[in-house]
Amino acid sequence: MKFFLTLILFVSCMNAKEVELYATLALVSHHFDTDEHGNPYNEDHNAFGAEAVLDQRYTLAYLHFINSRNKTTDITAIGYRYDIIDSFGIYGVVGYQRGYCFDTLRSVECTEGKDNTSIAFMPMLYYRHKYFILDVIPQRNMIALKFNLKLYPY
Repeated sequence: MKFFLTLILFVSCMNAKEVELYATLALVSHHFDTDEHGNPYNEDHNAFGAEAVLDQRYTLAYLHFINSRNKTTDITAIGYRYDIIDSFGIYGVVGYQRGYCFDTLRSVECTEGKDNTSIAFMPMLYYRHKYFILDVIPQRNMIALKFNLKLYPY
């Protein structure tokens, strides 16, 4: 509920010429190693979320998923999309996350005794199509794909 109130406030405060709404339907990843016990990481994250894009640049996003270590994670963030070549570009978000900790410019599992909340910063690449956006999340030991289906306007 807080997310939708924030979304309404965000959209009403911006003097946007164009507003697009997306639903996040999938988040999958591939890890290039295993955890400290030699077990594979979770790569199917059962993700869902929402994203508002203003003027094809500014974003407000919420994402709920099961992280690579099988813990529930929520991220609420604002971001900026910058087109490099046609529909391809870079995307950076900063916000608040529950389920991960922030360390050396990346999200990591929280160590014993640390609160499970922190800031979130995530650089990404993206491909924008008329009906969807595919975000690519590269990190040191994994790569993830996030699929956002366009809901409004069609």
